[in-house]
Amino acid sequence: MEIYLDNAATTKPYIDTVTAYHSKDGWYNPSAAYKGAEAVFSEIKKIRQTLAQSLGARDGACVFTSGGTEANNMAVLSGWRKGGHYVTSTIEHPSVYVMFKHLEQQGAQVDYVTPRGFHIEPEDVAALVREETALVSIMHVNNETGALNDIKNIRREVRAKNSNTLFHADGVQALLKTPIDIYDLGVDYYTVSAHKIHGLKGTGALLALNGRTIKPVLLGGSQESVLRAGTENTLGIQAFGEALRRGFADTATLAHVEALRSALIFGLGKIEGAVVNIPHAFVPHILSVSFEGIRAEVLVRLLGDQGIYIGTGAACSRGKVSRVILECGIKRSLADGTVRISMSDNNTADDIQICLEALEKAVRQLRRFSHRG
Repeated sequence: MEIYLDNAATTKPYIDTVTAYHSKDGWYNPSAAYKGAEAVFSEIKKIRQTLAQSLGARDGACVFTSGGTEANNMAVLSGWRKGGHYVTSTIEHPSVYVMFKHLEQQGAQVDYVTPRGFHIEPEDVAALVREETALVSIMHVNNETGALNDIKNIRREVRAKNSNTLFHADGVQALLKTPIDIYDLGVDYYTVSAHKIHGLKGTGALLALNGRTIKPVLLGGSQESVLRAGTENTLGIQAFGEALRRGFADTATLAHVEALRSALIFGLGKIEGAVVNIPHAFVPHILSVSFEGIRAEVLVRLLGDQGIYIGTGAACSRGKVSRVILECGIKRSLADGTVRISMSDNNTADDIQICLEALEKAVRQLRRFSHRG
């Protein structure tokens, strides 16, 4: 038995899609001048247009990257300005948060917004914006709590304070999880990743709107309109395109996941001491729950031994108490016992029921051992 409920960390790829592209001529180098390579170049161009148009990008650039981390790094560096000031939040993904910490070490001035509950509030962001603020970066959906930030109003407040300030939103956990029109959101930069929507790892994208400049991080060749050197990951991009095609066509997925979430919350309510961390606005795929007096990693391992896979938070911060959960105001004793259960269209109602039964048994067992100690 295997029940996978860590879809915020990564999703199972569409294997038939991968197999299909292996059997096609999609492996050619798109920079070459012969027929097969030109076909791949055209296919990548088509996928780029599909992604941009599906997200409401009416103009601007779309650069394929090695994933969300590179795209986020590139967005932050594209907003870099000597002597500039920057605003982000304390609950950003490490690919944004650590990048700003790095810029601080280089002498940049950075202010960090703390959440109210699980959300970043527009007025709190705007209060930190100055005349010299070059860039604001706030994530669309939090990867640990599923909280959906009001990017449109945050951007509006920032623009009212300083119309010259650029805005970046990390949309890695938002893609196909909530309706997105980045033109309507008013952002200048938006990042996405393939492996969160059943594509392959190693593929992401940065979108820039309104003629905003993308500054290359990798230098060398002229790929991606001279914005990212290096031969394109043709298989990854084509699998990304298929995942996008399937996802945008599937209108039933959100309703299915919402039903799973409701069943999960109902069941967790029956487990003694379980505290479900529910933002007032959220995507249904991610649910955070805390257990007093229990170590999250031990709980995750116990379930994992039974073939039930959940997470402890950001997959790239393994072994640490979550910065995000602490910043959201969860007390340390609960933060130590916080796990993330994240679902996809592959999950079933039976998966949720089996997970709940295993959680209840594991929590009871761990508490019994704790009391003995």
